[in-house]
Amino acid sequence: MEAISTRIVLLGLGLVLASCKSPDLERADAFLELEDWPRAIALYDGLVQQHPRLAEARMGLALARAGFERDEASNGLDSPSHWVSVAHDFAIVERIDTSLSTANDRAEALFHAAVCWQREGRIPQAQRMAREAQSASPQHAPSAQFLGTLARAHGDTADAERWFMRAIAADSAYLPAWASLGEMALSEGDPEAAILLWEEALHRSPKQPWFLTMVRQVRDSLGLSTP
Repeated sequence: MEAISTRIVLLGLGLVLASCKSPDLERADAFLELEDWPRAIALYDGLVQQHPRLAEARMGLALARAGFERDEASNGLDSPSHWVSVAHDFAIVERIDTSLSTANDRAEALFHAAVCWQREGRIPQAQRMAREAQSASPQHAPSAQFLGTLARAHGDTADAERWFMRAIAADSAYLPAWASLGEMALSEGDPEAAILLWEEALHRSPKQPWFLTMVRQVRDSLGLSTP
């Protein structure tokens, strides 16, 4: 009887806390929807300080911080440490509520950290972050593409092809990987393969101007008519 009473008291306490949090959570959600990142972050952070295990507030905080960093990235003001912190925020959400999957969000944040490291010329750190992004979500095409580009820059065409193919396996409509594979084929003296690869991309995006131009140029160089 005592155990039941305790559970009822705890349940009642939980409901009281939820009702107390609801207005602030609703305000935070509204600021998040409006992409008013600083106000959303402040409200979610206040909720997290009071209730560390509130998954909704943790998720909102992670999303707001990610949005803020994306805006910073447009001006080149984001940083790898901030993106890693965002990835950590998403990881906490999953630890609190295992029914919520944040794998792709974590991969995206780690990928942006890799881009920051590359921008600073710290390629080993960039590669490590991109690999962590792939570990978080093998279905994250941009980080696979990033690793392929790094491998190609170092002359490892086999590894580059493997990563580009992995990007396509994750998302067959991911055009940068088709572009890179075609460029590799062309640089290795196989223009016909390049055409085929770029035409595969055009099946997915028929009016994409870069692919249309490249296919036309390579076909012209081979004396082939454009279909």
